[in-house]
Amino acid sequence: MDDLRRVRYFLAVAEHRHFGRAAESLHITQPALSQQVKALEKELGVDLLTRSGRAFVLTPAGLALQAGAQQLLTAAADLERSVRARASGTAGELKVAFTRSGSDSDISQRIRDFRKEFPDITVSTITGWTAWNLDLLESGEIDVAFVRGNIAHPRVETHLIGLQEAAVVVSKEHPLAVRDTVAIEDIVDEPIVLWSRQTGPDFYDELVGHIWGDGAPNLVGEESDAEQVLDVVSGGTGISVLDRKRATRIAHENIVVIPFGTDPPRIAISIAWMRESDAPALAHFLDWWRRSG
Repeated sequence: MDDLRRVRYFLAVAEHRHFGRAAESLHITQPALSQQVKALEKELGVDLLTRSGRAFVLTPAGLALQAGAQQLLTAAADLERSVRARASGTAGELKVAFTRSGSDSDISQRIRDFRKEFPDITVSTITGWTAWNLDLLESGEIDVAFVRGNIAHPRVETHLIGLQEAAVVVSKEHPLAVRDTVAIEDIVDEPIVLWSRQTGPDFYDELVGHIWGDGAPNLVGEESDAEQVLDVVSGGTGISVLDRKRATRIAHENIVVIPFGTDPPRIAISIAWMRESDAPALAHFLDWWRRSG
């Protein structure tokens, strides 16, 4: 059937059992309605009505069409809504990558809010290091990533969403553990345990530059993640500088988290996506984030 409008017209006739009342409900003339029903019969090659003067009855073919017409029209309307929703970005799929620390912050709540507001968008999430997230963006495996540091990438667009304050973490036995705050000069010569630079080069370089300037930390260990950094610090090998919020959350009983008294390092956390991406759900998400932020 090339024209679903004719199906709607036929269904009105079948429901009202009267051409005049059906035409009135459709806001068209009765002759026009009759012509459209006849055109539908010609298109299908069957009689839908058996006419007797002004009266008519539905043929078996007409009854079959009546039984399936509403389902057909509903499916067509649903398909149209789905297509428009996909085009507008209010339906579809959005693949998101958190950073290891970002997944512990208010970002997770924002994602939950987005899911509630747009239930027709399927949001799938993974969590990884910034460098890994950027690789996934480039490969097209995800649509948007949360990254740390001021990312400089020719194909990646970013939107700053916050700054995360860093703090010093020491074991309870360390002399600094009794301090309420520390200064940068208190730690520049201390043995330092950090995470691997390759997991987030921009974040790593910003942190090191803020504290040690053109110099370098007295690096005594590199670990794969913050949890392992804390384990090494707890053993007394050295101290570290980590995101204050996350360090406080995951610190165990032998760890003390000490804020900087002045000029604490603050590391950017941003949304990142590929410049050339034209995914409607991504555009909708970015617009929503900016509006609701």
